[in-house]
Amino acid sequence: MSLNVLAIESSAHTLGMSVARQSGGKIEILSNCSAKYPSLKEGYIPRKLAEFHAKNTRALLEETVSKAGIKFSDLDFVAYTRGPGMGHCLSVGADIARALGSALSVPAIGVNHALAHAEIVRYLSGAKDPIVVYVSGGNTQILCLEAGRYHVLGETLDMGIGNFLDMLGRSLSLSPPDAVGVLKLAAQPDCKYVPMPYVVKGMSVSYSGMLTYAQKMARAGAARKQDICYSAQETAFAALCEATERALLLKQKKEIVLCGGNGRNRRLSQMLGLVASENGARLCLAADEYLGDNAAMIALTALLMAGKDAPKKDADLGVVQDLRMDSEPVYWIRKK
Repeated sequence: MSLNVLAIESSAHTLGMSVARQSGGKIEILSNCSAKYPSLKEGYIPRKLAEFHAKNTRALLEETVSKAGIKFSDLDFVAYTRGPGMGHCLSVGADIARALGSALSVPAIGVNHALAHAEIVRYLSGAKDPIVVYVSGGNTQILCLEAGRYHVLGETLDMGIGNFLDMLGRSLSLSPPDAVGVLKLAAQPDCKYVPMPYVVKGMSVSYSGMLTYAQKMARAGAARKQDICYSAQETAFAALCEATERALLLKQKKEIVLCGGNGRNRRLSQMLGLVASENGARLCLAADEYLGDNAAMIALTALLMAGKDAPKKDADLGVVQDLRMDSEPVYWIRKK
């Protein structure tokens, strides 16, 4: 018996849709499509993001099902991002799932966006019992599996590492004005390191002080933009690596799962790779397609949640903007 699910991801700037199939205990991603709102200096305005998602729904839905090579009637249930995320955007995804489920007479269920980031990398990399480093726009957490759920060992005390880099990129008027702009300047060969505030408290980190310091430095012309970007990125990643190494040694794990949109940053994966290798552990990654916000992670996690049988009825079809990864039971993982 096989199960087919169509999933919708709409937590922030990306509207994603994916079809995945579970058969014989294996999960196959049949399609993974997206439409992304452009990165602008004004940042992401929830109302505009929601309008963008609604406008692109029909075309993306048709593309996703067509690429999967199935018919709508082949779907056994629908999944969507329940949270965390921006309320306007989450509501669009919930509405799509509700309407689609009703039209096809199949159940709809909500999936934890943060949990899905961890689960797709864990599943695709074959990790069994990892330390999870979750780095996205609004989230920066270090977690491990204990007693049937992910527990937070450390996290940001103020802003996510992605938001820190995005805000730095906008304040420096980079192109693009976000973390990608910072990455591009930081990769220039003539960059020089300038000291930045470095805050690690136990296994938690803080970035707001470094952002303020970097912005003041830029306004005063105290350093070149590329030096500020390079130094801020190196310092932010070093703090995260120190906290991760403490977690790795405390819990005596042999795997590090790097997930979330900022996991695509090659410098961060390089630094965490060194942490892993120096401690006899393995850094577990997935393709970039599955690190940023994407619907495949929602589809895969929905199938893990469902097990062998499709849900019999709708779950709570609401949204929760501040949903946390450690709030969800992970009953499908059996540690040996």
